[in-house]
Amino acid sequence: MEPLFKKGFYAGLGLLILTKEKAEEIVNDLVKRGEVSKGESAQLMKDMMAKVDDRTKEGKEWVEKQVNDAVEKLRPKVLKQMDALTEEVEKLGLEIKKLQKEIAKLKKQ
Repeated sequence: MEPLFKKGFYAGLGLLILTKEKAEEIVNDLVKRGEVSKGESAQLMKDMMAKVDDRTKEGKEWVEKQVNDAVEKLRPKVLKQMDALTEEVEKLGLEIKKLQKEIAKLKKQ
């Protein structure tokens, strides 16, 4: 699953960069058209990036919640499987000890 998370992270990073570039393009266009002064452009850009940061934080929180929910749904099944595997390993360990004793007896003969 790790590659999936990496892809999501990089996609989000690309979206953030694209958003910053697009915001700069929009602000520059507004300045060229005279709708925003050069002095206002810096504040407008700052405001736009603050909104991007807020949305990024919201997105991150949503993803974390989804992952946590999925883990909680899987936890009982995984614990049950781990218990079954532990029991099987213990049985195999006992079988190995039994076989070792038999081998030791055969060597003595």
